[in-house]
Amino acid sequence: SPFGLAKALHIDRDEAAEFIDAYFARYPRIDAFLHKTLEDCQKQGYVTTLFGRKREIRGIRSENTGRQRNLAERMAINTVIQGSAADLMKQSMINIYRRIEKESFESKMLLQIHDELVFEVPPEELADLTACVREEMESVAQLAVPLKVDIHCGESWAEI
Repeated sequence: SPFGLAKALHIDRDEAAEFIDAYFARYPRIDAFLHKTLEDCQKQGYVTTLFGRKREIRGIRSENTGRQRNLAERMAINTVIQGSAADLMKQSMINIYRRIEKESFESKMLLQIHDELVFEVPPEELADLTACVREEMESVAQLAVPLKVDIHCGESWAEI
């Protein structure tokens, strides 16, 4: 909302509202996606993630209220976006684990933190594991936009 953006960026509400309007004018398909998500949820009573997980959500208003969203509407949109990201991450982790086992890596997948994976990797496996992780994560699903992965290495998670 203009209020939230203004607060986060320490700008006035009018400037925040202009920024939001310019964003949606530049990327009209995002606005169309949001409206379609809410319209489908209002009709069906649920939303689905990219991999088909469903979440029942009630309280979607039938009238177009612009960009002001109630809690149910925010939950519907966030479920589709964040739930789909979670689906992609979980499937990537499964695929990476299987590759680690199949290729007999000594490396271990230790931890997932939001959209990050942390590995323990012997130095001699670093190049091969890096290639494996990039390949599995970037090919987990075919989307209209490419999935890109940043990989960083260091002695500890804190270091990187």
